[in-house]
Amino acid sequence: MRIKALLLSLLSCMTTANAQESFEFKPVAQGFGDPIAITSVPSEPSKLFVVERSGIVAIVENGRRVKRDLLDIEDILAPQENAGLSGVAFSPSYEQTKELYVTYTDKQGDTIVGRFATKAGETVDEDSLIVVLKVVQPNPHAHRSTLAFDGNDTLLIGLGDAPRNPGASSLAQNPRSLFGKVLRIGLADPSRYTIPTDNPFAKRNDAAPEVWALGVQNPLSLSFDPITKRVLLVDSGRDVQELDLVERGKNYGWNIVEGTSCLVTTCDTANFTPPIYSYSAVARGSAVGGFFYNGTRNPTLQGSYIFADAHSKTLFKLVQNGTAWTRIPVAQANFPIVAVGQGAAGDIYAATGDGTLSILASNK
Repeated sequence: MRIKALLLSLLSCMTTANAQESFEFKPVAQGFGDPIAITSVPSEPSKLFVVERSGIVAIVENGRRVKRDLLDIEDILAPQENAGLSGVAFSPSYEQTKELYVTYTDKQGDTIVGRFATKAGETVDEDSLIVVLKVVQPNPHAHRSTLAFDGNDTLLIGLGDAPRNPGASSLAQNPRSLFGKVLRIGLADPSRYTIPTDNPFAKRNDAAPEVWALGVQNPLSLSFDPITKRVLLVDSGRDVQELDLVERGKNYGWNIVEGTSCLVTTCDTANFTPPIYSYSAVARGSAVGGFFYNGTRNPTLQGSYIFADAHSKTLFKLVQNGTAWTRIPVAQANFPIVAVGQGAAGDIYAATGDGTLSILASNK
C-alpha cells in the first residue's frame, strides 16, 4: 500500500509539473520582411517556409535562412496596403507533384488563387503559374483572402467581405456572391477546378456552387486538423476577433452580427452559428492564426489550437472542455507576434514584427 501511495504521489507531481510547464521564445533567424505565415511540408522535415506579404516565401533550413527563396512574385503583386501575398498552401501530394497554391492581390487589385510548380523541388518556376480562380474586387480596400487544404485535393478559400455599414445589404449574406465566404473547390483536374458534389449549393441555381460557408468578414487564416477533420477560421473584425469552426453550409452572421453582438436594431440569430471563442479587438487584425497542434515535442499543447494576439504579444492555446473553449497563455514575445506555424518535426515557431523567427522552447 505504501508503494502504491508513493507511485500515486509521484504521478500527481508529474501531472502538476506538466500542467505548469512554461515556455519561452528562442530566436532562430532574422531579417524577414512583413511575415504573414509560417508553414512546412512533411516530405522536407529540415525546412521551414516563412511567407512574406511582399511575395517572398523564404526557406529556413536546419535553423538558418538560406540565400535562395522558394518563391518571389513581388513583380506581379499590387503595392497597396493590406494587399500582396495573403496565403500559401502546399499540395497534400507535394512530394510527388511539387505544386503549391497561393492567394494574392494582382496589380489590378483583384484576388487571385494560383498554382505554381517548383523546379527540381528547389525554387518555384514563376512561368508555371496557372490562375485557378480570379475574383474581381469591387472595392480597392477589400483584399483579405486565405487558403488551406481540407484533405486530398480539396481546397478551402476564405474571401473577405467588402466594407459595408452594419445592417446594409452585405455580400457576405448573398449566396450568389463569393465575397464574405469560405469557398471549397476540387483540384484533381489540373486544367480547371471542379465543384465537390457535397458542397451545400452544388445543385442549386440561386447560389454560387463554390460556397462552403457564408457570413464571414475578414478571414485571416484557415487551419485543417487531420486528426479530427475540423477546420478553424480566424475572422478578424472591426471590433471583435472571432474563431469559428467552419462547417458545411453554416452562416457565421456577418454583417448582421459580429462575434455574439447584434449590429442592427433587431436581428434574429437563430440561423447564425456563433464563434467558439471571441474577444474584443484592441486593433483590427490582432488575432493571428493558427493551427491545431498534434506534435509530440510539446505534449502539454497537444490537441489544442495554437494562435497569437499581436497586440498583447502573446501566444495562446485554445482548449476544448465539453462545449466550452478556453484561451490559455503559453508564451510572451518582446514584439508583436505576426505569424505562427509549426515545423514538420512538430516544433512551434513564431515571427514577430521586428522580423525575427523564433522557436518555442520549454523552460523546464
